[in-house]
Amino acid sequence: MAVTTNQAKTEGLSYRRFKEGEKEGQFRTSQDKIFQSSWTHKCPEYVLATPPCQGSCPAGEDIRGYLNIVRGIEKPPAGVTWQQYAFERITSANPFPAVMGRVCPAPCESGCNRNMVEDHVGINSVEHFVGDWGLENDMKFTPAATSTGKKVAIIGAGPAGLAAAYQLRLRGHGVTIFDEHEELGGMMRYGIPGFRTPRAMLDTEIGRIIDMGVETRLKTRVGSDVSYEEIDKEFDAIFMAMGAQSGRPLPVPGAEAPNVVTAVAFLRAFNEGRLQHVGNRVVVIGGGDTSIDVVTVARRLGNVTKAGTVDERPSAENVISGHMAHDVASVSAREGAEVVLVSRATIDKMNASKHEIEHAQQEGIEILGGVTPISIVLDAQGRATALRVADFVMEGKETKLVEGTERDLPADLIVSAIGQGVDFTGLEQFNNNNGLM
Repeated sequence: MAVTTNQAKTEGLSYRRFKEGEKEGQFRTSQDKIFQSSWTHKCPEYVLATPPCQGSCPAGEDIRGYLNIVRGIEKPPAGVTWQQYAFERITSANPFPAVMGRVCPAPCESGCNRNMVEDHVGINSVEHFVGDWGLENDMKFTPAATSTGKKVAIIGAGPAGLAAAYQLRLRGHGVTIFDEHEELGGMMRYGIPGFRTPRAMLDTEIGRIIDMGVETRLKTRVGSDVSYEEIDKEFDAIFMAMGAQSGRPLPVPGAEAPNVVTAVAFLRAFNEGRLQHVGNRVVVIGGGDTSIDVVTVARRLGNVTKAGTVDERPSAENVISGHMAHDVASVSAREGAEVVLVSRATIDKMNASKHEIEHAQQEGIEILGGVTPISIVLDAQGRATALRVADFVMEGKETKLVEGTERDLPADLIVSAIGQGVDFTGLEQFNNNNGLM
């Protein structure tokens, strides 16, 4: 007697998954629902391609590779833990896993295929964990055993310069880093607030690279303290890694006021420990992650109302410009500042990470989206007292103001966080006149 398909499936089995009358579709597993969320008569076509997460990573990390290690799909060699194996895989492309695990906006997660099903894989969290494991277990980098005899000068000790030094030492080249600051790290140290990149963690990750035999010449600006021509003669190659450490000023009338500063200058003064408090009302113009850093710092610094008169205390702009420094003792008297973030983009379309925006709002920061700055309102002494904004509509590439929507946002300090460029002082021959090389 011929058997039916269902009979064939169960014949000779001591266990039946379904009872009579039940259909398999009623018992689809969660995994079935995820990977069989739609049905088609078409056969899938498999192509060799870069995983979308990896293709979205500016650092070129082998994301699928180290996730497979963490999941246990790819096994480490004998005697090597999966944590060490994952650390080595990540750092083959990026020597700062602990830093990046904390501050990277994670475009890889935006490109993750899982977004089409439920939510992205927590790639950033995995990198954060593996990076911290490397710190706790004192992981080191080993340079090439033999030297090529070649020497490379690197201008700039930020993430790009340090990462280049790491890759060059792996290949046996001699490396010397030139930087104008007192400490290594560039924007990781002088741009990102310390509560986001703890300094002990940052120092350890930088130290691994220096311990590979990298020479440093700090407080040395190429183009001022030493000429470009001198290092060009001394070294076989030069890597330009100056970074974008020049803030873009606000392009509106009145932006020359002393209490209108750039985000780069503001964050540098804070990270150097000179800026201890700000005015009572701070207005920040931006919309990216840098503007979120500024408003968060301003909110936490707050205003001092009990430490003498206004005339006795250095103004925030004088501290930011480097002329003075606040007394650390005044910190005990500070109160939360009123901080407003102004963005041309609406809140849902701001470039800043969604979770960063939410954290800022939780800290009491007001975000005003969909408006554009018109001008800075000045007093008789030439100081800014408010930022004038208005609603607008775009007509092609032109901004058209909506009549009758102008209003003033009172401010003691206005910070422009609308972009950055390279400081080409002494290296003007490389300037393309757009703030880039």
